[in-house]
Amino acid sequence: KELARLCLNSASHGRYELLEDISKFVTELYAGFRLLNLKNDKLRRKFDGIKYAVQKIEEVIYDVKVRSLMDKKDGSSMKKSTL
Repeated sequence: KELARLCLNSASHGRYELLEDISKFVTELYAGFRLLNLKNDKLRRKFDGIKYAVQKIEEVIYDVKVRSLMDKKDGSSMKKSTL
């Protein structure tokens, strides 16, 4: 949950380079949890929390890319100079 918040705050403050790093880490963590056979317990609730965090992070990255604030290919920010 905290990484999803960090992703959202980074996007709102214009630090787009963090978005792809956070997304990659949380997605890899989620992939590791998917390998486990989880029943109804505390670990299952953590797994569900990670699943929703991945969705939220992907929505933030999508919104930033749609608004052309971040390069769609490599995830780097596109700084426009205003003179």
